[in-house]
Amino acid sequence: MAKKDVAGFVCRPFCSFYREGVKEELICNGARLVEMLLDKGILSQGQLSAIEPSMSIAARKNRRMAETVCAPCPFIEDGCDFRAKVPPPGAVPCGGYILLGLLLAKNMIAMEALKESGDG
Repeated sequence: MAKKDVAGFVCRPFCSFYREGVKEELICNGARLVEMLLDKGILSQGQLSAIEPSMSIAARKNRRMAETVCAPCPFIEDGCDFRAKVPPPGAVPCGGYILLGLLLAKNMIAMEALKESGDG
């Protein structure tokens, strides 16, 4: 799947940091994991289209998810307010983290599938 496709399903609808044409060669690790889940057939584009962007569920820190999604993220080197020990007020996660959090909350994926995709 092309990164342009991932931008349409993950970045544009879910990420407050996404800027069209900026760092398009890079995607956050959350978006990369969504891409891998799609490639493996664990998720479909139709399932992603049905998810409404929402911060209420996904913006809560989940230690297991943060370890899987955030630790290997290429954007972590620029600093991540959401991952800080004491995040500043209004700190939000990336779009990939939000989407994966929603998919987990809706039982559309399992943490095990997420970890397996991240491992290989």
